[in-house]
Amino acid sequence: MNYPCDVIRDLLPLYLDGVCSTESRRAVDAHLTKCPDCRAFLADLQETENVAIPASSAGQELKKAASFLGVKKRLLHRQLLFAAAVVTVLLLVIGGTVGLLKRSVQVVEYRDNLSVALTDGDLVGRLRGSRYDRLRIKAVTLDEGQTCLFFCLWDTRWDDLTTGDDVYSEFTLSYAGKGAEQVAAVYYYTGDYAGLETMDDTGLQEVLAQSVCLWEQNSPADETNR
Repeated sequence: MNYPCDVIRDLLPLYLDGVCSTESRRAVDAHLTKCPDCRAFLADLQETENVAIPASSAGQELKKAASFLGVKKRLLHRQLLFAAAVVTVLLLVIGGTVGLLKRSVQVVEYRDNLSVALTDGDLVGRLRGSRYDRLRIKAVTLDEGQTCLFFCLWDTRWDDLTTGDDVYSEFTLSYAGKGAEQVAAVYYYTGDYAGLETMDDTGLQEVLAQSVCLWEQNSPADETNR
């Protein structure tokens, strides 16, 4: 069967790629043997398929690729620098916050976290859930001739936040043979200690009303720890 040139030329790209059917290939071969115009068209098509990329174009493409890689490297470098800067800032903020908390001294509020006991003749206090930073003690003699101890503790916000309830901090309020045996009671007081030892009975009663009695001589707790 004779096919028109238009049909054959439509088949030529498939013919060149080797993807046309056997019947189509035979038809194209038969037509090419008789049609010089289609042979010339095929030759032009083959030349177009075999055209190489100019060296200058290849060089430009390589330059573009190298430039693209350089941009990616610069972006990655900037991202790494930014990440390092963020980490550094975070470490500085954390370090500054920890330092501030460790320098922030505060009065320890009584929250059933303090106790006093007579141990081997010493009056020993215990703070639960923190570590004390400072201790103030004042001995006051009442009108009855009894001696009472008033004390106050300070801790840091860092210790208050980071110390568990199972941790105890101990401190001695009065030693055996140095006045511990003369103490009738121990009070925790967070108010003003100025002039406390010379205060009159009325003022002292106001102080006692604002204090927490943690130990009394001959109390059950005292007898237990003897």
